[in-house]
Amino acid sequence: MLAVVNPDPTVPEGVEDNRWISIDLYEQTLMVYEDGQLVYATLVSSGLKGWWTQPGVFQVYTKLDGDRMMGAFEVDRSDYYYLEDVPWTLYYDKARALHGAYWHNGFGYPRSHGCVNLSLIDAHWLFNWAEEGTWVYVFDPSGETPTDVEQYGVGGA
Repeated sequence: MLAVVNPDPTVPEGVEDNRWISIDLYEQTLMVYEDGQLVYATLVSSGLKGWWTQPGVFQVYTKLDGDRMMGAFEVDRSDYYYLEDVPWTLYYDKARALHGAYWHNGFGYPRSHGCVNLSLIDAHWLFNWAEEGTWVYVFDPSGETPTDVEQYGVGGA
């Protein structure tokens, strides 16, 4: 798979600042914009089918150097996970967050329970750049990701 960064410095509808994070679910890329310029881009891993990363416009509401993440979404809990010290965590949509992932390096492909996973170095950079209140624009130009909000629970790592 070849991921393509498609820069678009146009402020997305609903974003009310000149600094924002764009996440392209189809290309599995993250782009950071400031003052109409692309300042950073990298590969990510968003939610797997069934644990989609919800498209929309959000704001970072909590920043944590590290956090414990755990949960299960299947009735039989066969998908249970427990992760200590998840680094550089930026919560933006309920339990969904942008964060470092030390348990895989398969960036560029969906792998999570709804969060947006980044490499440790990318997550650290983003954590230092972002502030609480930073806008997060999540989109899927392919139209494959469901847009019905009823499809989405709280999300997870």
